Amino acid sequence: MLNLLDSLSKFNPESDYALAIIQSTEGSTYRKAGAMMLIDSQLNYWGLISGGCLEGDILENSRQLFAEKKDMSLRYDMRGDQDLLWGLGLGCDGAVNLLIKYLPASKSHFGFFDHLKKLDLGSAFLLTIELDNNGQLFFEPVSKESLPANNPQAEFHESQQRLTLPLLAPTNILICGASPDVPPVTAIAKQLGWKTTVIDHRRDFASESKFPEANRVAHVKRSQWEDFELDLFDAAVVMSHQFERDEDYLKRLLDSPIPYIGLLGPSKRRDKLLEACDRNFVQLEGRVFGPVGLDIGADTPETIALAIISEIQAVKAKKSTGFCYQDESR
Repeated sequence: MLNLLDSLSKFNPESDYALAIIQSTEGSTYRKAGAMMLIDSQLNYWGLISGGCLEGDILENSRQLFAEKKDMSLRYDMRGDQDLLWGLGLGCDGAVNLLIKYLPASKSHFGFFDHLKKLDLGSAFLLTIELDNNGQLFFEPVSKESLPANNPQAEFHESQQRLTLPLLAPTNILICGASPDVPPVTAIAKQLGWKTTVIDHRRDFASESKFPEANRVAHVKRSQWEDFELDLFDAAVVMSHQFERDEDYLKRLLDSPIPYIGLLGPSKRRDKLLEACDRNFVQLEGRVFGPVGLDIGADTPETIALAIISEIQAVKAKKSTGFCYQDESR
């Protein structure tokens, strides 16, 4: 879904579009139910249905869809001899059932792009497609908390001819401290389609030119921090490299609804920060992560950034893995 948001910068309201959605899968497949690919009438596309194996054929079928101006269902069976019949030779040992939904400009694309814009601003929706009712689209606003965080799945109700899937807003990260090791974090986050906001109390540090991949860079003075809006963020990473300032950041973050808080630096520094906030790590394990990042042997700004982003993804997806804070030698 996140890749589809990139289409907004090139959205042409006068162009027809098509939305390819995996309804269901059987066996082993690269993407699962709910994966989407958006295609315009010039056959430019955003998102992937597979690892690049099926996209060419989907584009050719989309060409036919734009000519006929109606929805299309496809099935790709990549098991054994069936795979050879398709001429793909993928050997993935699975099958994909796909819907390509026609989104005509004359119908304002059934509101799809209006809701895509709202999604980009942080809203979340449950999308329902009535397959036996002219393929109508229905968008139901929902809270982030009510939707699955990991790989939202489509649900195909065959008896009702209805396809439903959750649409999640991009992960939104607050980085407290505009230090020189922040740009790799914002760069990797951007590659994932995530959003980053970098703040610092030092005006010279909070410069947009230093963080070209960040969505927002803000000079937030100490007197303004208490009023800074935190509700939209899914994660925060404290990395100003100034103990007193990190303490101020952490105190407010702990009282916020943000579910993930990462602290740069060793465990002894983490414990001192928490002690200054009248907290202890045992109470906060699973929400506060310090040293921040997965334990991948990171020792450069780039690998540390990779470890931080990977940890946020693992926590968001509720996956158990090796966190740096679990290494007592750190």
